[in-house]
Amino acid sequence: MPEAVRAEVPVISLPQMEEQPNDTTTIGFRYGTQRMVAVDVVREGALTILDDGRRMAQVMVHSPGAAMLSVQFDQWELPNGAEVFLYDAARTRSIGAFTAANRQPDGTMATELVPGDSVVIEYVLPSLVRAGELRVASVTHAFFDPFARASAAEERDFDPGYQSSPCHIGVNCPEAAAWQQQKRAVAMFLRPDGGGCTGTLLNNTQTPGRPYFHVANHCYQPNTSGWVFYFNYESTTCSGTTGNTSQTLTGAALRAAFYFDDLCLVELNSIPPASYNVYYAGWDRSGAVPQTSVVIQHPLYDVKKISFNNDPSTSFTDAIGVQCWRGNWDLGLVQAVSSGGPLFDQNGRMVGHMYDGAQVCSTATSIPTDCAKFSASWDGASASQRLRDWLDPTNTVQQLNGYDPNAVPVNLQLRLKAFLEGPYNTASGTMSTALRTAGLIPLTEPYTAAGYPHVGGSGATTTQAVLNVTGVNAIVDWVVVELRSRLDTSLVWATRSALLQADGDVVGTDGTSPVVFSLPADQYLVALRHRNHLGVLTANAVALSSTVTTLDLTNGSIALRGGAQATKLSGAVRLLFAGDVVPDGVLRYTGSNNDRDPILARVGGVTPTATIAGYFPEDVNLDGVVRYTGVNNDRDVILTNVGGVIPTSSRVDFIP
Repeated sequence: MPEAVRAEVPVISLPQMEEQPNDTTTIGFRYGTQRMVAVDVVREGALTILDDGRRMAQVMVHSPGAAMLSVQFDQWELPNGAEVFLYDAARTRSIGAFTAANRQPDGTMATELVPGDSVVIEYVLPSLVRAGELRVASVTHAFFDPFARASAAEERDFDPGYQSSPCHIGVNCPEAAAWQQQKRAVAMFLRPDGGGCTGTLLNNTQTPGRPYFHVANHCYQPNTSGWVFYFNYESTTCSGTTGNTSQTLTGAALRAAFYFDDLCLVELNSIPPASYNVYYAGWDRSGAVPQTSVVIQHPLYDVKKISFNNDPSTSFTDAIGVQCWRGNWDLGLVQAVSSGGPLFDQNGRMVGHMYDGAQVCSTATSIPTDCAKFSASWDGASASQRLRDWLDPTNTVQQLNGYDPNAVPVNLQLRLKAFLEGPYNTASGTMSTALRTAGLIPLTEPYTAAGYPHVGGSGATTTQAVLNVTGVNAIVDWVVVELRSRLDTSLVWATRSALLQADGDVVGTDGTSPVVFSLPADQYLVALRHRNHLGVLTANAVALSSTVTTLDLTNGSIALRGGAQATKLSGAVRLLFAGDVVPDGVLRYTGSNNDRDPILARVGGVTPTATIAGYFPEDVNLDGVVRYTGVNNDRDVILTNVGGVIPTSSRVDFIP
């Protein structure tokens, strides 16, 4: 906690400003102005030795007439254990403690606004450590009085001293009920120069949760390390005018910008904490016309608002070549500082951002708004001038849904049906349960011990009672079910060891329940693996929820990655290819890592007619006995499955 301000604390006072803007016409986009002032806190601050041995340096910066002040440091080199606090002269509003962890990559640091025309900077050091470096370079002098509040508790809210037009719609009004996810992606940012705009956290295909933040290029200045981002600055009621401003982050780095698309993408220097409950908005770069649309924004630095266009947008290109979606508002409007506010289509995906065309209440429905097209910014001359390298490096996705890092996991329930070629009996239409009959199936899943990289599904066990079941529900063997990212097929979100029954049902370890995953309800690619068969992966994402979803992989109704080559057709039934003894997702009869030689090695490596009973991966047909030659041998099926003619051929499972 900050200490009391000592009487001898030096005051660095800036000259009185000659004139301050007092209305929105004069101020335009600006809420204040940046004033340069060099203050070395370590050397100029009043030093005090605290009772516990810590050292404290305090200095006050005064900018006459300011309603609020924020501070920009050009040197922020703090030793471990050091803390920095900032507060107004009356000590009614304090921010901090800031530490070495708040240092920006370029060695700077900037703070949010505190009330009043004086700010105390307090630097507290543990005893017996070096002082480090803490130097002020400038302050931002806010023009307008933010303290016309109903109570002192509201003094923590940023407010430029005026409100946006009264015909705006708050994001917590009934009209905005369908946009509660998207609003969490939108934030206001303030620059050290006294300007600011609206922007949006965006999802990406490679690393969901990476804090890419989209803004308008005309809002960009090369001082991003000093930008302060205000999340969840909104009224908790429909008509309120104040909101919480304590959820801030400082600093970003430029990733891509292009003047003629009004494109600017930055990456925040820190990930918003879970307590901020942010959302990473989805997007659509296809160029499809939005049938209806909304813009979410911070007009005139006000609490978050939303505007509605209930008609299809039209295409428009302005004089400098910026391609836009144009429309008129049916509810709400946009104003200065709405710039960069995301335009969401009827599917809740970002398709543009507010670029031009502000209104007041009397012109809200008659003056159109132009939103720069997201699709126009997708391609460009290089990564620094386009979006695709950052949001979809493989450049394969047209639309991307949003990502909610705080989504509550639910028990996703999945019932699969599949047949393994090895034990499949064409006459009965079921699989042999010889392993169970011989007592060879282990009570603990075998995949972890074999080196399979489980994701939250290792070490599963069943009971002997489950293995004692006979008939069509008798257990054939253990399998693995994977849920993969619909955007990146190589990304496995979760795995589960499960049991395969004679009739093809894949069940939980209790022998009856669906396979359950603890993940947010969403769309996932589904893969099924067996220890010596080629696995399969759905070609399309499947919507999973707490309601049971059934997928039958045996009849061709579910499209698989690899198409007809992914499974073996037996009459009208599709089977997983047998013979991946190694296993590596490839069937080979000869050459390096082939699946034939391990069978011979398992029976002794010398006498090919020898056999061995047991639970082995070389037992391709799952009858409990490994055979290299003779009737029901485990070798010939491999040659058949690679083509039966050219032994050097191979077959893959189409799973990345």
